[in-house]
Amino acid sequence: MSMHFEMPQKWQESQSTRWSPMRLMFPTLLLGAPALTAILIVYANLAPPLAMTAVLIGLIALLVALEQRWPFRSEWRRQPGPETFTDVLYIAFASLPDRATRIAVEAAGVLLLTMWSASATTLSTSSLIAHAALAFVISDLGKYAIHRASHYRAWLWPFHMAHHQPASLSSLNALRLHAVNTVYNAAIDTLPLVLLGVPVAVGAVLATVRATIGIVQHANLDLDAGKQWLVNAPSYHRIHHAVDISVANHNFASSLLVWDRLFGTLQRGPAPIAVGITAPSHRVPRGFVGQLVYPLCRERLFTRCLLTKWVR
Repeated sequence: MSMHFEMPQKWQESQSTRWSPMRLMFPTLLLGAPALTAILIVYANLAPPLAMTAVLIGLIALLVALEQRWPFRSEWRRQPGPETFTDVLYIAFASLPDRATRIAVEAAGVLLLTMWSASATTLSTSSLIAHAALAFVISDLGKYAIHRASHYRAWLWPFHMAHHQPASLSSLNALRLHAVNTVYNAAIDTLPLVLLGVPVAVGAVLATVRATIGIVQHANLDLDAGKQWLVNAPSYHRIHHAVDISVANHNFASSLLVWDRLFGTLQRGPAPIAVGITAPSHRVPRGFVGQLVYPLCRERLFTRCLLTKWVR
């Protein structure tokens, strides 16, 4: 049973289908952000994780500024307040469980590879490209599977619920992920890279590709015409955040839409007016700490859990 909560809603009757220069931004960012990560690693001698983090923070800042000027939906335009503060806290702390998990998986992978082989093998350029592409596809399939399970398995949903709590979409809330959600995402991302011998620097570039897609998916900008056939885009991901359960349980892909096409979960349509999760009998903490501890206490968090005082 899905853990989304159903609520009647109206749909927008029409969306703009006129071409706009803004439509060029998605492919530009998709190419430019990973390229900038590579430049910072090679020419500025930044550590790959630091280079990727700098690029993604800059990407979010750029998109937030554009959202203020050209919002897809004006009522979703972000203002200073509790919701924005919660998103900033998620952005500030998201790298901690992510990086710790990647280090642990990399260390475990190196140990396994050392046990299997006496010496490391240096990949040729063609082999490196093939291994990197294969690792990206494998991890993307894994993230599709865990994302879909997060909506259908009661024990996983509380760790993913925070991501669906906002009643508006913005590039600011793209990283609103519970620490456990971040850990299993990072493990799925990293393990194929390590086992296939992809260097850390190349892995950082691939991670930038995936993160760029994920951040842009949430942007309150009209960046696509809803006809992409390869990469998950904002028009698809807005549908996934719909309150209506019959609409929201679609478009689970992290990056590549092929998985939704293959497994029958792809859905096109106008952007839903109502996004988020809601039900009279189910309260969702709105603050960072409340959402972090919610899976430990569930509904008891609001009554008799020792952590109740941290709920906001």
